[in-house]
Amino acid sequence: MLSIVADASQVEATYGLNARKSLLFSAIRLDSHPFVAPLIARKDNEQFLLVRQQEQGNTLSAGVPKDQIRFYAPWVTIDPRIVADTPASASLTTLVQELADGDPVNLAADVVYSHFLALSGSVELTVTDQDPTPVTAYEIDPDEVLSRFTAWRETGVRTARQLIENIEHLDGLAAEFTTDQDSRYSALKTLVEDRALDALLLAAPPNFTEATGIPQPDGAVALWLANSNRLIVLTPDGTDKVSGADIGRFPSTGAATRALAGTARTGVEEEWISLGLARELEREGAQLVPVSSDLGHWRDIRDHEDLAFQVVAARASVFAIEEALAWAEQGLDAGHSFTELDINDVYVKKVAEFRTANEIPFGIEPYFTNLHSSNRMLFPGPPVDFPINNETTCIQLDAGVRIVFDGVNVATSDMARSLPRTTAAKEAYAFFFDVVREGIIGQLKPGVVCEDVHEGTLRYLAPHLEQMVAIGMLGTDIDFNTEYRKRNVGHLMGKQESFANELRPGYKHVLGVGSYGAAEIPWRYENAAIGTEDLWYIGRDRTYIVSKR
Repeated sequence: MLSIVADASQVEATYGLNARKSLLFSAIRLDSHPFVAPLIARKDNEQFLLVRQQEQGNTLSAGVPKDQIRFYAPWVTIDPRIVADTPASASLTTLVQELADGDPVNLAADVVYSHFLALSGSVELTVTDQDPTPVTAYEIDPDEVLSRFTAWRETGVRTARQLIENIEHLDGLAAEFTTDQDSRYSALKTLVEDRALDALLLAAPPNFTEATGIPQPDGAVALWLANSNRLIVLTPDGTDKVSGADIGRFPSTGAATRALAGTARTGVEEEWISLGLARELEREGAQLVPVSSDLGHWRDIRDHEDLAFQVVAARASVFAIEEALAWAEQGLDAGHSFTELDINDVYVKKVAEFRTANEIPFGIEPYFTNLHSSNRMLFPGPPVDFPINNETTCIQLDAGVRIVFDGVNVATSDMARSLPRTTAAKEAYAFFFDVVREGIIGQLKPGVVCEDVHEGTLRYLAPHLEQMVAIGMLGTDIDFNTEYRKRNVGHLMGKQESFANELRPGYKHVLGVGSYGAAEIPWRYENAAIGTEDLWYIGRDRTYIVSKR
């Protein structure tokens, strides 16, 4: 039998790999990192680490032996040479089928529910249940949550107005700030009506804090009862109590859900909750409906309500990223050597400097950091102790911060700059600013469909591809358009990089006034991993590039 476990502590103990620190997408996906985290597969005397190929460079940089890794979900690249000697199965389902070779597969209780859904019907499955953990239920008044966010926003608006007061290209943006628009519960009601739900169980941090307005205790979930508009937080034994009325203690989350919601159609975050919790809910009679993408959309379409905080995040990011790369450039020009971690230290200090210099009265913290030398790898990844010196051909710094008010994330950013060191990379990088700001953001206006922006970007790029080939920044051995249609050229935000609404083929969301997101051209080829990315906002009169200094 093939057994699969997801326990992060086992992964770290066995392979020395801390997924949240060493793997990029486990850090980016605040609402779904269990979905992209590594798994351990064991059969007979063999054991493998199952990893998405987008993390290939990070896994190998962490020292995991390549022969102990099995990759899945092939990474999209315009330079096929970097994955030529590393096969990747088409999906996790395909990989598990290959490893099981007709034998049954046991999933541990800690495996994310979405993997169980994907594997069901493709292999013979057995599952391990989790032990019940008693919980205490606290009822929270939704009106108090709304008042809390309103008060926070008043501070955010004052702060953001001061930040952009003398920035000419952002003139008019302050008029878009608001404090009293809040559709979180009405939009949740629309979501449950569209999916014919009776209740929502919110466990992923961005969804929990968006619904409750409080920091999330370890293991806590929120239960929203649509018909009665009741909001309940369930906290496991051993965690601190939360604000709200104590309405009882229950033997498990499943039992509490049954008692409070009945045997209801319950929306769950299939990319976050464990299989063990899902089965516990089902044993108590809940009919589970996956809504991870729906909840991502729920956050995405309300970004304008927290625009002031988004602007603070964007301005902090552009300052810290550009200052850190300027420090690196000055050091290299002076003949100095340092490491990726040294650049990261400067970046983190610049985030703190921005907050202090501008007297920001709330927290600004790193959200994710993709910082690496092209000499080390073309894959995206967090910084490591790798030398930066006169042999360095390009440095990419693609990062975001999060704005934290009283322990709650109210905004995040996502933008990228690069430090090209070769003539070809410098030419390409200069062009990519035109692509991002004219070719992508130039298309963004009310009524535009996400997937159409991607197609328009390919048309913008088309006349310039021959020049990219001529300067050695693109090969002729791939169909560029076919490959680039496999990835996005941007996305909405929604308190993290959005995977619900991307500027990508197949995404039908229509942009409108208030849409907020990022536009990007990642270009990894030969000896240069270039990232160019800016944050944008569609206002009533025009579209703003919020992360332009």
